Amino acid sequence: MNYYTIGLAGHIDHGKTTLTGALTGVDTDRLKEEKERNISIEPGFAPFHLSDDMNVSIIDVPGHERFIRQMIAGVAGIDLVVPVVAADEGVMPQTREHLEILSLLGIKRSIIAITKADMVEEEMLALVREDIRDYIKGTGFEGSSIHIVDAKSGRGMEELKESIHSYLAKVPSRNKAGALRIPIDQVFTLQGHGTIARGTIFDGELKEGELVTLLPDRIEARVRQVQTHSKKVESAFAGQRVAVNLAGVDRHQMARGQVIVNSNHYPVTSTIDLSLTKALTMSHDLKQRAEVTVHIGTAEVRGTIVFFDRNTLEVGEREPLFCQIRLQAPITAKKGDRVILRRPSPVETIGGGSILNVSGEKYKFGTETIAKFEQMMKGTPVEQLVQILDQVHLLSKEQVMQQIGLNEEAFHQLEENDHLVFVNGGVTSMNVVTRVVEGIHTYLEATHTTYPMRKGPRKAEVVQELSKKYPKKVIDAVLQVQLEETLQQSGPFLAMSSFEPILPNTWKKRMTKVLNTLEEQGMNVSPIDRLMDEQEIPVTYQAEFKSYVIEEGIAVKLTDELYVHTENWKKAIQALKAETEQTFTLKQAKDVLHVSRKYLVPILEKLDHEGYTVRKEQERFWRIES
Repeated sequence: MNYYTIGLAGHIDHGKTTLTGALTGVDTDRLKEEKERNISIEPGFAPFHLSDDMNVSIIDVPGHERFIRQMIAGVAGIDLVVPVVAADEGVMPQTREHLEILSLLGIKRSIIAITKADMVEEEMLALVREDIRDYIKGTGFEGSSIHIVDAKSGRGMEELKESIHSYLAKVPSRNKAGALRIPIDQVFTLQGHGTIARGTIFDGELKEGELVTLLPDRIEARVRQVQTHSKKVESAFAGQRVAVNLAGVDRHQMARGQVIVNSNHYPVTSTIDLSLTKALTMSHDLKQRAEVTVHIGTAEVRGTIVFFDRNTLEVGEREPLFCQIRLQAPITAKKGDRVILRRPSPVETIGGGSILNVSGEKYKFGTETIAKFEQMMKGTPVEQLVQILDQVHLLSKEQVMQQIGLNEEAFHQLEENDHLVFVNGGVTSMNVVTRVVEGIHTYLEATHTTYPMRKGPRKAEVVQELSKKYPKKVIDAVLQVQLEETLQQSGPFLAMSSFEPILPNTWKKRMTKVLNTLEEQGMNVSPIDRLMDEQEIPVTYQAEFKSYVIEEGIAVKLTDELYVHTENWKKAIQALKAETEQTFTLKQAKDVLHVSRKYLVPILEKLDHEGYTVRKEQERFWRIES
């Protein structure tokens, strides 16, 4: 089953409601005021049976100029528009504005109906037909089929139905697999049932009993019951008109413009970047930072318009441009959603377009920002995502779907793209990974140059430094891969794979003399600081040198002052083991090693510390494993 929504639009009293009734058998004027005044105030809805494999709803949108906002809310989400023009009046002001708004919303699928055909002569019908063709020439509606009908007599009705059926058969159905989205256009209470919200499902599937959220207010509720045109169903799909009975939410918490969702795939935003097309019906210039009314889905919000290549939007020919809207209240939207901008006073349509970015920032005035917008508009989803990641470096799955306007299927297709990298539940780009790798290598190489005697910086230090610019998740993932390719880790220290600690060339000879002296002195060594001072090794290098000789196993540290060469330390242990029994005393060790108490106590404590011996009172025991 495929689900579609048709919108009937046009000037007041051109027969939209009558035509809807003739097609569906339903009178969509339900309000008392609508009956009394014989005009539509709110959008009307009716089921339209075309075939067993099509589930179609008709929306009859108000034609009066004071109800334009209801008209915009009504046509949000339609798959086919039927502009209605009365034969006795022809194309009228609201016809023009409706068609202009529909065009700006990107709706191009249309079948035009000339109504009240029996009220005029055939010659007048021909003139009206030509008038319509002239008006739609050069617009998205050029080439639309035109049907002459009369709802009261039935003239042309079957042909119109067949044309609509044939047209919809070629229209792809909406995305049933995507994340649920229902812009609310009506809210009311029903005795014994509670709060009811109505809307057209833009994306996804709605199920009875599931938990949903009302955005942008983030109010949670449960779906108690779902109806489509007064018929109870367990689930409904994208393209269907639904009434949703919600539990856990009060009537005063709900309003037209909210969006029912069941996931985190749709962002709430107060700043949007737009690709905007100026309306031909605009009659007054619009200044920089002027107040505008934003219509998106069924929502209507005031905001401030910001241009980046001009200070005034002038009246004239239709013109594409870029702008940003800073909203006075948050909305729910995704990239690619269509928007209509109207001037609050004097009231008129300024233009319409699509959202380039739901997370607009403060940009500089000038060509650089315009170029950024052009890239947002022209690039493929991957190119757009890479551009965003160049700035933010890491996005969650939900953020990717929100920023680029993708569904689940399209998101999973990204996993095969070589320009993207998936890390720890997030997405980054190969560009970012490359920059992180370069940042790690640069930091390590600089450390190796500055501190050649160190094994390298601590891993935590590298992560902390790179975290000033890149997300920790990305850094950790890059390090994990690089440790198998270009890096090495020794304990907590990181280094390039090719790096080995060395003595700095400038002081290598003098440091080598210190080491030679330690080797020559055996176990009766001079304080190492004195040896370094004698060689005039700078103080700034002395701590590094002492760490180096220990880390590289060249010397053994007995105390802060006393360092013995490793070879001498090994010989001392061998001699002591060879000339003592399983136990030995301090005096026996002194006789073997020929050192004073100044050296003997640190030597024996070092043996204890390293596990060669165990002290018990005045004796030491050799460990069996030693």
